[in-house]
Amino acid sequence: MRELADRVMTQVLFLCLALMALLCPLETVRGAEVRKEAAGGPRAEKYFYEAVLVNFPTGLKDLVEMEVTETEEGIDYHSKVISHDSTEDVSIQMDRKARFVAGTRSAFQSPDKPVSRERIWRDRNRVFVERATGGEMKRKEHRLRPDRELAVDGSLLCLLRFFPFGEEKVWNLFMVDFSGYSTSVMVLQEGREKITVPAGEFECYRLAVVVNIPILKPRITYWLWTQKPHFLVKHQGKRGPFTSSFTTSLVSFQYR
Repeated sequence: MRELADRVMTQVLFLCLALMALLCPLETVRGAEVRKEAAGGPRAEKYFYEAVLVNFPTGLKDLVEMEVTETEEGIDYHSKVISHDSTEDVSIQMDRKARFVAGTRSAFQSPDKPVSRERIWRDRNRVFVERATGGEMKRKEHRLRPDRELAVDGSLLCLLRFFPFGEEKVWNLFMVDFSGYSTSVMVLQEGREKITVPAGEFECYRLAVVVNIPILKPRITYWLWTQKPHFLVKHQGKRGPFTSSFTTSLVSFQYR
């Protein structure tokens, strides 16, 4: 009888130790997760795309790297477009609602040979564009209408994340290009559809951006993932109001 009781106690002790071994790592992981969440810090999204000219789909591909970082102060956007003969770097600062604050663009034919450098900044209802090309500095000023939000380059992608999807509303925006040109655009949702790109298949909102250029009225189409953070899956049209037309597709992405 004593031997049976000892055997039962041994089995109970073994089960208790095994249960503790299973639970301790789990609690450690949970504790680490809580500490990580409590520590906070910026959230960064990184995306990789390939882009081809619309009229030359079998031609050379541009590689596009894009990073979006959210902080307590606002949103930072950075992109790099690597072509066969040049590289373009764009950095933009926005507030937490993706409203444009300031930005810079640098174009290089080689790492040590800048072709042009531009910067844009906003001062209330005024927008300033400063361009340095060939040793010459030029400045241009634009006035903002109070009923139109400002978008510059990649800030449009971040701003579109706040579009009222599914509400049949239209946005009228004022866009300024780093080259100094400006125009108004209209943004509307055209529907939802599944898009297949190298990164996989995504359910997307399809948004049309109609550029207010007389007669031509070019349209730029953006497919944004229906799930937050509504990142860009595919783009077709001009990269800016006054550039060539490309088809841009998502290749991969990562968060940290």
